[in-house]
Amino acid sequence: MDLITRAEWGARPSRYDLVYISSTEGTKVHYEGAYVPKSLADPGAHSSCYAHMRDLQAAHLANTKEDYSDIAYNDVVCPHGSVFEGRGVHRRTGANGTATLNSRHYSVCAMLGASGLVQPTDAMLHGLVDAIERNRSAGAAGDDVLGHRDGYATACPGDPLYAWVQAGARRPDGTSTGGGTGGGTGEIARYQVVINGLSYGYGAHGDHVTTVGEALVARGFGSHYQVGPGPDWSDADTENFSDFQVSLGYSGTAPHEDADGVPGAVSLQQLLGYLPGATATTAAPPFPGRSAFILGKTNPAVTVLDKGLIRRGFARHHDGDGYQPGPRFTRHTRDNVRDFQRATPALAGDADGYPGPLTWRLLLSGK
Repeated sequence: MDLITRAEWGARPSRYDLVYISSTEGTKVHYEGAYVPKSLADPGAHSSCYAHMRDLQAAHLANTKEDYSDIAYNDVVCPHGSVFEGRGVHRRTGANGTATLNSRHYSVCAMLGASGLVQPTDAMLHGLVDAIERNRSAGAAGDDVLGHRDGYATACPGDPLYAWVQAGARRPDGTSTGGGTGGGTGEIARYQVVINGLSYGYGAHGDHVTTVGEALVARGFGSHYQVGPGPDWSDADTENFSDFQVSLGYSGTAPHEDADGVPGAVSLQQLLGYLPGATATTAAPPFPGRSAFILGKTNPAVTVLDKGLIRRGFARHHDGDGYQPGPRFTRHTRDNVRDFQRATPALAGDADGYPGPLTWRLLLSGK
C-alpha cells in the first residue's frame, strides 16, 4: 500500500475538530463527479495528484453551504494507486449524505469524474482495495463495501466504478475483497459524458449533437458518416470526433483514452469555439490539470490558454514573430501568464507563470 499522509501531500488544518468514531459498518466508495482531466492518469503525472488533492480540499473548505470541517473523504485514491489520507480512520466522514450515513460508513473517493477521466485504472482499483483494507485493519470497519448511491439519491460513484462495487470490489486479478474489474466497453467507445448539462457520446440526443456533427464535417472530419450528421450520437460521430482529437495531438483511440471519440470540454471548445449549454457564454472549460503546463512539453490545452492570453491582451512575450497559439508551453507562454497573474489582484500574490485552476478560470471565463 502506498499511503500518502496529510503532511506529505500538504493538507491544510481542519477548520473544526473532526468527530471521533470507534468503528463503522464498512466503507462507501465515491467519485468526484465533476470533470477530472484524463491527463491525471498519465504515467508521468503522479506529482499532479498532490496538487489535485490540495485543490479538492480547498474546494471543500470553501463550500459554505456544506460547511465542511475538512476534505469530506476519509481517503482519496489516485489513478496511480496511491492512497491519499483525507480525514483518516476513526474520523467521521462528511461525504455520505447525512449525519447518520456518515457515522455508519467510512468514505473512500476515487479521482474519477463524470467526464474526462471516468474509467478506473487497474492501479486505482488496487488502491481502493488497499484503502478498504486499511479501514478494516486500522479503523475497525466492518465488511460492507457499498457505493455512495446505496442509501442516498446520487449518481456517485459513477456507473463504471459502481459496477465494480456491485461485482465485489476485487483487485484486477480477482483477489481480495470481492469481484469485478470494471473493464472496457469494446473497440468503439460507447459511454456518455455531460458537459454544461448536455450529453455527448453514443446514444446522446439533441440539436447539440447535430451541431457537433456539422462542425466536424466543416473541419474535414466527416468521413465515417454515411448519411450525414443528425441529432442521435452514433458510432460514426464517435469515430469522426476521434479523428478530430488525433488531429489536436491527443493519442489513444481505445475506449476511455484521450482520443476515443467522446468529447472532453477542451476538445469540444476547440471544435466549436464555445461550450454549448447553460453556461456557454461565461464559463471557462474545465481545468485540464497542472500536468498540461510543463515547460517545453506540448498539450492541446496550451492552445486554449494561448488564445485566452491573446484575447485578453497578454501577448507581449514572443520569439520575434508575434505571439501565436500553439500546443507547446514555452517560456514566452509562462511570461505572458505571469503578466496576466500580476495584473489580476486575486492572482498577484502567486504570479509564477504556471496556470492553476483559478488562473485558468479567470483568464478564460472573461470574468
